[in-house]
Amino acid sequence: MDNLTASAVVIALILIIVVFILTKQKANADKKIHRMTEQFSLILRNDKANAFCKRIKEKYPNLCAGIDFTLKEKEGEVEIEQWNSDQPRPDKQ
Repeated sequence: MDNLTASAVVIALILIIVVFILTKQKANADKKIHRMTEQFSLILRNDKANAFCKRIKEKYPNLCAGIDFTLKEKEGEVEIEQWNSDQPRPDKQ
């Protein structure tokens, strides 16, 4: 294998790796956007979720619903489904 062929193979491999990484990052961004959209929809249509989110935002103003925490409806109540922050998890409502 001459130097030109070896260089072409290396460049092709690098391009494949870059495309793979970018595709993975886009998929992760799409998941985050979907999760945030679901959270905002819940918060807009559910008064309990809205109030709970406001209490969390008062205590932790830098946290974002759908990224740092997710809420869910369960049997007419709202609770934290996931807590992704290093801040202490707040008590249930």
